[in-house]
Amino acid sequence: MVYFAGVDGSGKTTVAESLCDSLQDDGLSCKYLWCGWRGFESPLFKPIASRIKKTLAKRGEAEKADEAHNTLPLFGYLTWLDYFVRVYPDVLASLLTHDILIVDRYVYDVMAGLAGPDKHVSRLLFALFRLFPRPSIVFFISVPPEVAYERKDDIPSIDFLREVEQKNLNMLAACSAEVVMLDGTQSKSELRDRTLSVTRRLMT
Repeated sequence: MVYFAGVDGSGKTTVAESLCDSLQDDGLSCKYLWCGWRGFESPLFKPIASRIKKTLAKRGEAEKADEAHNTLPLFGYLTWLDYFVRVYPDVLASLLTHDILIVDRYVYDVMAGLAGPDKHVSRLLFALFRLFPRPSIVFFISVPPEVAYERKDDIPSIDFLREVEQKNLNMLAACSAEVVMLDGTQSKSELRDRTLSVTRRLMT
């Protein structure tokens, strides 16, 4: 498993997909998966979440749905169960059927983003975390927050980016894989060549 980490706007998706294409050109069986969390998306919870959002929207309170996991313990459990149901089987199946699995965001990013003050939820969070396969290598794409902010139009602030990057770096301390830091201001081709070289070495 090759895992790409970094803040929004760092270029993770572009480089990860480019690396996957290059590895397939090498004749390797490679799969790309986006493994972040952007709301309830599993077949188990998506219909329920859609109904709740519609109800809140009618009341003029649609924004509460996006913040529910930060305020309601029940939603803290449900977000993690939803993530587990959606991502875990796909990751396991992909590892069994492909030479290389490239994940764009992963459980580490999601833990950093969804971990809240509720200690019971945190204990469940770490229990689920231990079930996920560990990546073989992590590519962390670092980019000045000002650059990332210019690249994306849905980022709240530059300070938000700084906070997220620090949380992600702290979470990676729990990852036993080799972490390769990449300069996100380099060109797409330079980043692809660097990641391709490291991944090829990993495969030998």
